[in-house]
Amino acid sequence: MLARVLNAVGVVAEGRPSMAFVIVATIVLLWLVLAMTAYLLVLRAWIRIRARYRAQRATLYRPAIELVLMEEPYETVLGALRPKRWGDGDVVQEVIVDSMRHLQGEPFEVLLRAARELDFIDDNVRALDSWDFHRRGHAIERLGLLRATGAQPRILKLLETEGMELKLVALRALAAIGDPSILPYFLAVAIRMPPGLLPRTASMMLEFGAPGREAVAELLNRRSADFPSTSVPDLLRQLAQDWGAM
Repeated sequence: MLARVLNAVGVVAEGRPSMAFVIVATIVLLWLVLAMTAYLLVLRAWIRIRARYRAQRATLYRPAIELVLMEEPYETVLGALRPKRWGDGDVVQEVIVDSMRHLQGEPFEVLLRAARELDFIDDNVRALDSWDFHRRGHAIERLGLLRATGAQPRILKLLETEGMELKLVALRALAAIGDPSILPYFLAVAIRMPPGLLPRTASMMLEFGAPGREAVAELLNRRSADFPSTSVPDLLRQLAQDWGAM
């Protein structure tokens, strides 16, 4: 059998494949195409079924957000958010995080406390090691919203290895956490940013308050020529207003 295969390969290499080889190769390629098509159809069906299932499960936990807004006791809110079935944890996280994006003050703090007690911070820290680019990105974003100060070393490490898209997500998360002690690392990354992303990076740094303003001033000193000309006056005006308010 091996001899026949080697002979067939040699015949093809010489540019004179037999009709039988052409037929067999065509059949193999056809089966490969059919197998790939079947795989894609199954994958699409799985994605649709999973999305419908998650949406259905999410309806069980969204009323907890209404309990938060109605200032119900915390234990009642936590009980409504506690996963009821294996695999619901990620659904609950999504409900909490989506709501936290639009809430401030006490409702935000209640959801933050619930997320921490349900160990969602640890779940997302583990997800930083995922092979899935999108899962890592979601984990970074969630850690920022959850104000996970303890996750900062891991996020800073990702700044050294990830591409530009996830670098921006990581910087956004660090700005949301708001710990001024990481500003030197933030500034080190900002200094290497492409010119078009410098204004966006500077606006994140301003969220750190007075230490952030000092870091932005340092960034301007070192890369003022690289900032888009239209962004510099607005940035300087914002810095002047912030300092004037101190």
